[in-house]
Amino acid sequence: MASPKESKSPKSPASAKSPPKSPSPRTASSPAAENQLTDVIEVDADDASSLAPSSILNYKWENGRRYHAYEDGSYWFVPHRSRPATYMREFADETPGAQVIGVDLSAIQPPFVPPNCSFEIDDVNKEWTYPDDNFDFIHVRAMTGCVNDWVDFYKKVYQHLKPGGWVHQIELSAVAKSDDGTIKPDSPLVTWVEVFEKMSAAMGKSFFACETARESVEATGRFINVHERRLKLPIGTWPKDKKLKQWGAWNRQFLLQGLEGFSIRGLTTMLGWTYEETQMFLVQMRRELTDPSIHTYIDMCVVYAQKPIESEE
Repeated sequence: MASPKESKSPKSPASAKSPPKSPSPRTASSPAAENQLTDVIEVDADDASSLAPSSILNYKWENGRRYHAYEDGSYWFVPHRSRPATYMREFADETPGAQVIGVDLSAIQPPFVPPNCSFEIDDVNKEWTYPDDNFDFIHVRAMTGCVNDWVDFYKKVYQHLKPGGWVHQIELSAVAKSDDGTIKPDSPLVTWVEVFEKMSAAMGKSFFACETARESVEATGRFINVHERRLKLPIGTWPKDKKLKQWGAWNRQFLLQGLEGFSIRGLTTMLGWTYEETQMFLVQMRRELTDPSIHTYIDMCVVYAQKPIESEE
């Protein structure tokens, strides 16, 4: 989430046609906010306000993997990775006139960030404590399986955006596709979708945010200039195009690395699979993901929308 500095507050976006651009990848590092983050984590244990930060740091281990202990059973697939924090640092570095706030359930934020960047450990499904009409730009990424009610979430986004501000969401689909029929009906990739449909029903959180993002934004009945882009993101190096081949290589590596983390707890604890059954299924998934004769891709969904300017309401 980005909010301008009080001393040099830029104007709210007045254009009704173009949202702020996402920054290009760039490394940013500065020793700011290190003490601030430490203060949040190391609060007095006798203070009632310290209970939430302490509970967040009490992780739970199952099958050799680490999970949140915070509201155990409600958040099954919260990822532990650094890329979102890297994105926030890059965004802050490229927009020095803005105050950038990153929000996450995990205390995985880097200690060295630009001086205009800070991180907060919070749960976006709870009530937001920010002032109304506060942010120029709210960016949402990789939140599939994390939100109780997407329409309610977007109502909160609307409430806390400034008039004329933009929301921008990027999600990857869980549904693998092929345009040439190389995914067979009995493919593990098809079973994967069926498994996550069952998990969604069991936990009350959808793993198909990519498919419903625009619908959720429009269901609030409040945003204007709602746009959606869908990009085909290959899995593997099968495309002939050089750029798509590179994208496919990175996407396949991402899926192979995250496959067990995405799956193992839900399959064992929620759906009742044994650990051995789960590992056998993941072996089949890895074989499918690395088969060059299977021309698979997933959709990347980009949705952005604007809060009306007050004079237009």
